[in-house]
Amino acid sequence: MTGHAETHANAGSLRRIALPSCPNCNDLLFAPAASEFVSKTRVRHIWSCEACGHEFSTSVRLLFSRSESALS
Repeated sequence: MTGHAETHANAGSLRRIALPSCPNCNDLLFAPAASEFVSKTRVRHIWSCEACGHEFSTSVRLLFSRSESALS
């Protein structure tokens, strides 16, 4: 990986956030290269820019309503 930058967003805000752009060259990224559950409430996405090769991660916090959390 050429560099790390981590951003945080909650699951509710994902509907309002556009796809990420590379912080190095500003190219639009469509899908993470990898994703992993860090905990029950957090997912980390690893992004790799095809234009410049820069790699970075974003972290998403999953929020569950009381009824949804009782199911798990």
